[in-house]
Amino acid sequence: MQTRRDFLRTAALTAAASAVGTVGAPKFAFAQEAGTKTLVKVFMRGGADGLHLFPRFGDMTYFNVRPNIAIEAPSNDPNSALDLGHPIRGMNPNMAAMMEIWESGRMMVAPSAALEEGNRSHFDCQRWIGTGMRNNLVDGYLNRYLQAVNATDHPLRGASLGKSSIATEMRGEIAVPAVSSAGGFDVRSGDFCSGSGCAENRLTEMMREVSSHEVDLPEAEARVREQQIVLVDTIAEIQAAGADYTPSAGGLDYSGSPLGRGLRLTAQLLKAGVPLSVASLDWNIGWDTHSNQIADGADRFVDQNKGYHRNMTAGATDFLTFWRDISELRDDVVVLVGSEFGRTVYENGNEGTDHGHGGAWFAFGGPTVGGMAAEDVASLDDSNLERGRYMPNLIDYRDIVSEIMIRHMGLPEAMIGTVLPGINVTNRNLFTRVA
Repeated sequence: MQTRRDFLRTAALTAAASAVGTVGAPKFAFAQEAGTKTLVKVFMRGGADGLHLFPRFGDMTYFNVRPNIAIEAPSNDPNSALDLGHPIRGMNPNMAAMMEIWESGRMMVAPSAALEEGNRSHFDCQRWIGTGMRNNLVDGYLNRYLQAVNATDHPLRGASLGKSSIATEMRGEIAVPAVSSAGGFDVRSGDFCSGSGCAENRLTEMMREVSSHEVDLPEAEARVREQQIVLVDTIAEIQAAGADYTPSAGGLDYSGSPLGRGLRLTAQLLKAGVPLSVASLDWNIGWDTHSNQIADGADRFVDQNKGYHRNMTAGATDFLTFWRDISELRDDVVVLVGSEFGRTVYENGNEGTDHGHGGAWFAFGGPTVGGMAAEDVASLDDSNLERGRYMPNLIDYRDIVSEIMIRHMGLPEAMIGTVLPGINVTNRNLFTRVA
């Protein structure tokens, strides 16, 4: 027969495993004060086409290698590239909402970035980018950052937001939650509910009471109780931050996509004063465009009946909503967006592109220096490409992450090897803006 104690232990183990999702037993860091800077890492899973996000209209070779899917130079045609004031590069017209961020002078594009040791496997490159190197380590680089910088014992120092799984970047010894949405983040049992829709949920309070007892426990049970405290404190913080929340975004609202939910949660937590240091989000719209990268008809690049275009537009609008929503916190937050690799320079026979190497990463907020990074190919001539087919890796994404952590997060440069082992950082001065 299951006792009340057995039930609570089972409920706590189940809830902690699903809500925290760490590999192995969690460890916790305790220190003096909370940090004040945040890195929001957004992953475009699937291999986003950097030449489609930021078309190279000023290079005639671009139109030769992409006779059907090349986006024309900026003009009055809604299908043309957005004008970034750059002689060679523009922005995909479906990302028009982001022009407000670009024109603020606080958005940077690295047009050919990648993991140097990457291949063209989604599974491998996503995992290696998450761990920071080509290996089979468990700890992700964002979790290693949390381990290295013990700024607070708050349960929401780091989180995977807008989704229910822990991103590779966030896995490791420090326990972090995966939260899909504020309203749905809870743990319940019918045995401890009363009121309509479990309006009175006594389970979390009982878990907190049990976990707070100062008694000698076997190590495993003690760690489970630590997990219980993290779980119930996280639930309370997120529910409080999300209560009756309306974005301050000039009438814009977040979409219901994982990206929209994640950005909403990030804004809610930051504006509630939660010391969130690192967050991992996903922007998944079908980036693996082996075929039909454009629509049929006159509006082949912007037809919103095509999911790829519609979802790109929605994501760009979510970024703008977040930008407006955190207007008073922009100096404290950097959003970094990247993919596991880019795509082939040459289009294939199905009006699509195959797996490549260098791809576009972009960032905004904090000390980001606006503009196009200088590292770009001179032209798309075969002699400038990797194997005559792929965009080369001209900026190691770890240089971008390192500079954000050093210049924005305040990580001592001597400690960057702890977060990203084996890297020799190249300072590219992409995050030197003075507020």
